[in-house]
Amino acid sequence: MATNSGGAGPARPRDRLSREQEAKLSEVLKEVHPRLLTVVMRMTRDYHLAHDVTQEACLAVIQEFRRGTVFRKPVIVYATVVARNKFLSELGRMRAQLERPSDELPEGGRPWPDTTAPYDITAGLEYLELLAAVKAAIRDERQATVWELTHVWGLKGIEIAALLKVSSATVSRDLEKAETKAKRISEPHAEQ
Repeated sequence: MATNSGGAGPARPRDRLSREQEAKLSEVLKEVHPRLLTVVMRMTRDYHLAHDVTQEACLAVIQEFRRGTVFRKPVIVYATVVARNKFLSELGRMRAQLERPSDELPEGGRPWPDTTAPYDITAGLEYLELLAAVKAAIRDERQATVWELTHVWGLKGIEIAALLKVSSATVSRDLEKAETKAKRISEPHAEQ
């Protein structure tokens, strides 16, 4: 008699995947895991955080497979949304934990930024500030989302089109407009 991973008793039929489903899941995870890990690692420069976020996204995919979800969009789209939400949640948690004290450190507190960290703990926060500046320059929510999903998360046009429920041509036009607007950030202001 098979037991589920918690050892709580016999596995329910919906918890078991057929060999065909296992093969499909394995194939999906081989595509999703490295793409997400690369992106999150580039944003945070924190190996452990990148792995945590990527694993959460992969676990969400596994849970959807176990539920029998039929993905009508590429699975990377779902995994990216999960990873993005987890990443933003982790950055919010980091902000709350790593506040700059005014005088003495509270018990268990750490100075901000933590100079003993083996990685740059402000990298994720710098990413958010840069992303906010780009979104402010673009000034169109869909165009900004297309820009972020393309340049930050590495999604392809067809994957973004499936996520946003628009055509690939619309994604292409939005990306072109967004890139033009985003370039203004790095250009010196002519009117000054």
